[in-house]
Amino acid sequence: MNMPIPSQAYDAIVIGGGIAGTSIIKSLKNNNLSNFLVIDSGSSPAQGTSGHDGALCHPYVGRGASRLQRLSMIAFNEAKQVWAKHWTGKGVLHLARNAENHDKSLMSERLLSQGFSFDNAQVVSADEAKVLCGVSLAGTFFPEGGWVNLKKICEDLFSDLTNQQTMMRCTVAKIAYRDKHWIVYDEQQKIIGVTPRLFLANGLGVKALAACAGIDLPLKPVRGQLSTFRFKKESSWAKCRPKAAISGKAYCLPPIEMSDGSFQWMVGSSYDENEDDLSIWDQSHQENLSLIQEMLETECDPSEIEPADAFVGIRCVASDRLPIMGPVKGHPGLYILTSLGSRGVMWSALAHQMFTEHLAEEMRHSAFLDTRFFAGARLAGLGLSEDLVSALLPARFLAGTSNSKPILPSG
Repeated sequence: MNMPIPSQAYDAIVIGGGIAGTSIIKSLKNNNLSNFLVIDSGSSPAQGTSGHDGALCHPYVGRGASRLQRLSMIAFNEAKQVWAKHWTGKGVLHLARNAENHDKSLMSERLLSQGFSFDNAQVVSADEAKVLCGVSLAGTFFPEGGWVNLKKICEDLFSDLTNQQTMMRCTVAKIAYRDKHWIVYDEQQKIIGVTPRLFLANGLGVKALAACAGIDLPLKPVRGQLSTFRFKKESSWAKCRPKAAISGKAYCLPPIEMSDGSFQWMVGSSYDENEDDLSIWDQSHQENLSLIQEMLETECDPSEIEPADAFVGIRCVASDRLPIMGPVKGHPGLYILTSLGSRGVMWSALAHQMFTEHLAEEMRHSAFLDTRFFAGARLAGLGLSEDLVSALLPARFLAGTSNSKPILPSG
């Protein structure tokens, strides 16, 4: 490799200006690394799936203490701290799967066995939910749950960066590894930059770039449409509107009263696998409305509510539905953060804390640690065990030196 000119050499390069890239930038800055470059194809940050203002956040509730449940609890607690400045809302009601068989005592015991407490997860009856959330629906109320404006998070962080630290409207076409450095190329095959540390955080685009290094990741797109509905204050919908965020087969935020007395209500999102169409679909509006009617068990007049706006994003998911984060074994200085799915608020916060610790450890040792993701003592004390960390690593999808198949985590 020819020696790069000074303007092309960086301590780190981050590809992706959404919430994933933002969390990594915060980690770099926490380690006093300022000679970095962030590359994104958009004209400004958060032009993709991170561009909406109502990303819901609460722990996952399953039937057992699965890896997803354990990880989501830790990630939720990190999200409350990392994104505290942007936190909105005073609780989320997660609806019971089967309201008729909703046993408060049994469900409370289950939550306690999974590490929840009565302070952070309250099993409520329909009557109790009516008082807390404005809807007569049984479920689990998370008093610390809420939502964040992902776009605002990204914009705020980017506003602190210099022009030398960002390169917008630029598409990375290829990466290559030579002489212990990663080389990043644009669509004209010109070198954008050279770095010992390369972070792939551009959602589904990670798949193609990782393939340049011989890494095959099982990623696929999932189209999601959030609908913003409008209804008048005298409509039947105004009488059954929730006063807290509701989560179930779909989710909704509390309707916002407008200056003319009408309400706007964010509801979603649709889930269309292997679709990447960013146009607004009428059928997704209808699907979201049907789901929210079913969830709220309401017979409100559909003619009294209409779509006012929509946000469409293409989420990236892995085959095991868990995020992919951490260093890539056998590829010194290469890191991945993708497959955040519908839990970008939580997974990005957890990734931020883990990358902060991992980079600090690498800098202490003056060596790349690609066989493990260093979580740090604090996260380990919160329950982030080795098996959970291993469930996040890209290595779970990579075959070793033998011919054995990679072992995928369950749950």
